[in-house]
Amino acid sequence: MNIDERYPDGMPGRRVRKKRNKKQRRKRVIAALLPPLIAVLLIAVIVVVAIKTGLFESFEYSDTPADLFGYYGIEGESEAVIIKDHEITPERIRVRDNELYIPYKTVKSDYTDRFYYEKTEDAILYTRENDTVRTVIGESSYTDTNGANTVPYTVCFKEAGADGEEIYMALDYLKLFFNMEIRLFGGNGEPYRAEIKNEWGQKNTAPVLKEHALRTGPDKSESVLTKLTQGQIVTVIGQEGEWTRVETDDLLIGYAETKHLGNTVSAQETPVTDVPEEVHTSLTGTEPIVLMWHAIAGDSGNDTIGTVLTDVKNVDIIAPTWFSLSDDSGTIRSFASADYVSYVHSKGMKVWGVVDDFNSNGDPSEILIYPEKRASVISQLISLAGQYGLDGINVDFERISNDLGEAFIQFIRELAIECHKNNLSVSVDNYVPKAYNLHYHRGEQGVFCDYVIIMGYDENYAGSEKAGSVASIGFVREGIEETLKEVPPSKVINALPFYTRVWEETPKTDEEIAATPTGEEVIPYHNSLLATPSMKHEEELLANYHAEKTWDETTMQNYSTWTIGDKTYEVWLEDTVSLSAKLGLMSGYGIAGAAGWEITLATPDVWDLIGQFY
Repeated sequence: MNIDERYPDGMPGRRVRKKRNKKQRRKRVIAALLPPLIAVLLIAVIVVVAIKTGLFESFEYSDTPADLFGYYGIEGESEAVIIKDHEITPERIRVRDNELYIPYKTVKSDYTDRFYYEKTEDAILYTRENDTVRTVIGESSYTDTNGANTVPYTVCFKEAGADGEEIYMALDYLKLFFNMEIRLFGGNGEPYRAEIKNEWGQKNTAPVLKEHALRTGPDKSESVLTKLTQGQIVTVIGQEGEWTRVETDDLLIGYAETKHLGNTVSAQETPVTDVPEEVHTSLTGTEPIVLMWHAIAGDSGNDTIGTVLTDVKNVDIIAPTWFSLSDDSGTIRSFASADYVSYVHSKGMKVWGVVDDFNSNGDPSEILIYPEKRASVISQLISLAGQYGLDGINVDFERISNDLGEAFIQFIRELAIECHKNNLSVSVDNYVPKAYNLHYHRGEQGVFCDYVIIMGYDENYAGSEKAGSVASIGFVREGIEETLKEVPPSKVINALPFYTRVWEETPKTDEEIAATPTGEEVIPYHNSLLATPSMKHEEELLANYHAEKTWDETTMQNYSTWTIGDKTYEVWLEDTVSLSAKLGLMSGYGIAGAAGWEITLATPDVWDLIGQFY
């Protein structure tokens, strides 16, 4: 056997060398491949770590700082945005000498209607339960029953605005009258942000689990308001998917990522209780009352009281129309009689003297806007009440225009305080609430006065274009329901009419009907008032015209109509049937009682009827 046959792979030494070369080649290959493999492994590790830590996501997040002034809609550092209920409001307040000032109109609309601007003296008044606090615009002081009080800021100032001069009031001054919590942040290049809180409830908060940006919107691309730090507590406003709207302690409101917030915790806010709740004096009775007005046009009218009260019963108060504004200085004309009061008292009834603004020559617009004239009217009424032994004052001002409403209610506030000091009841007569007479401020009347009386009649009056009822059941219902939205039932009295109106309708020509403006109701007749008979004369009226009466379910009244020539006559009667329907309605609302205009117009059976309800 030759060598090649014995060692087919070559000689042993050659095989060793061959194996060594192969191993070296393998090492060289491994050495060449190792760096790329290590690099791939490192990249894989980095990718895994990046995915787990959100490193890649960081490239998707905007780090653009937000324009805070644009975000809050503020120009410059002289104003602050109001944050209310964790929301950015459109309201702006002034920052002046490190003091916050709020527009007077905002105070009136959003916080309290109690302040009154005394234009004639450029002063602001606030009437409390027993006194009126006064400050002159531009001064750093105010006066109350304790005298002058100085404060380290200007209480109010004026500033020119788009609609003329605007009044601004210091928030610290408002804190004298009602409980408020005020916080201010900003300045030094940041917009001022102010929180004004006067109601307190539940507050939801959550901890920040990881530092991240608070953004202007619920998206990674939104601008950055600030950085939220780990452990920081934020107020939770609401969640929107993967984002939560929050508010920081320094009143920055924006969006945080929900995943970076801890569990929400709810807790009751601690209210501010620095100012005690006002408790207004009230002579409102616990039992229902019945008041009857007595129309007296002169001193001689007082002599009729004995005859007037002959058959009257179930009545608590007689209100004679004694007082009126007689001139523009506020002088009170009086028909008051001590004998009258003594006689009514002997019958177990009280006397509330009525003061009106339409039975003499005094113009309320020339009186109520002046503080000294208001004070004079009040002083005279208090003096007359004391002189004649009255039990109360009933205010019947029916010439109050919209722009006089503020002065009118200030007069009522001031009158009520002085009356209550003298143990006199105060009541105010009001039209049935409509959009055009809201300026009578029934809500404020209900705070300061003992009774708010609805004159539940004159649904249709002398100037009405259409014939109709004086007081349909729907009209009465509306008056009560609308008043009860502002005044508690324990202070509401509804007044009944003891009269009606007879309407005369003359047909219009075809041309007149055709001339009716587009969109207006076509009324085919001219309407005029023929007569205003009392309940006592209704039957006589119908008998004179041989008219029949039928029950009208809509108005809950007896109705009658007749014709003479081309004229038609209509009347909706007030009688015990219609009054019973109204009294039943009133009783169902649990209001304080009933009144009636006027005592001499009622039939004797009215008194027993009223006794069935009150």
